[in-house]
Amino acid sequence: MARDMKDMIMTFGMFYIIQKVNFKENPQYIIYAIVTFAVIQVLTLLCIGYIYKKIQSKANNTIVTVPKNPPSLFGGQDPNAETERMTATEYDMSQLKKLLTQSIFTIGISAFLYIKMEVVQPMVMQTYFGPVAFLKNKLFKIYILGEPESEHPRPWVEENPLSMLTGGAGGANQPEQDQVVIEDENKTETTSKKLTNSSTTKRKTRSSLGSNNKNRNQIIEEVSSESEDDVSSEEENVKSKKNKKKYI
Repeated sequence: MARDMKDMIMTFGMFYIIQKVNFKENPQYIIYAIVTFAVIQVLTLLCIGYIYKKIQSKANNTIVTVPKNPPSLFGGQDPNAETERMTATEYDMSQLKKLLTQSIFTIGISAFLYIKMEVVQPMVMQTYFGPVAFLKNKLFKIYILGEPESEHPRPWVEENPLSMLTGGAGGANQPEQDQVVIEDENKTETTSKKLTNSSTTKRKTRSSLGSNNKNRNQIIEEVSSESEDDVSSEEENVKSKKNKKKYI
C-alpha cells in the first residue's frame, strides 16, 4: 500500500512539473528531454537484447498454462476462457516480444507527436513512466536482477497502466492472493503443530498409564508374594506345634 501511494504521488508530481514547464520559451529543455528519452530507450533495448540471450542460454521446459486470449488491461480474466500449454522458455519469449513491441510503439508515437505536432510532453512523461514500468517487469527481475523464479510464478498478471493513478488497482489482486496462500499455509502449519502436540501428549499419557499399571502389577505381586510367605510360615508354625504335642 505504501509503494502504491508513493507511485501515485510521483505520478501527480510529474504531471504538475510538465504543466509548469514552458518548453516554447526554453528550447534547451526540449533538447534535454530528447536526449534523456533517447538514452532511456537505448538502455531499454539493450536490456531486452540481454534478456533474450539469457533466455536462449538456459532452456526451461516447465509447462505453463496460459489463456489463449490474454485478458484486457482494464478487465478481468474470464474463468471459462480457453487455455494453452507452453514451456516457460516459450512463455518468456512471448513476454519479451510483447515488451519489445511496447518499446518500439512508445518510440514511434513519441517521435511522431514531436515531429508532426511539436508536442514534447509525452516524451517527457516516458522518461519517468518507461523506466518505472520496465523495472517492475518480471523479465527484468528474473534475468537481470537475478530474483528466483519461485517469487514470480507464471503466468504473470499484467499491471493496469493506470494503476499509478488509482493507487495500484491494476496489480492489487496478485499480492492479496499470495497473502491468502501464506495465511492458509500458516494455519495449516499451526494445525499440524497442534495435532503433533496433542499426539505427543497422548503418547506421554499412555506411557505414564502404562508405567502406573506396571507399578501396580509389581505392588500386587509383591503383596501376594508376602501373603504367601506369611501363610507358609503360619503352616510351618502349626506343624511344629502338632509335632511338639505328639512328642509330649
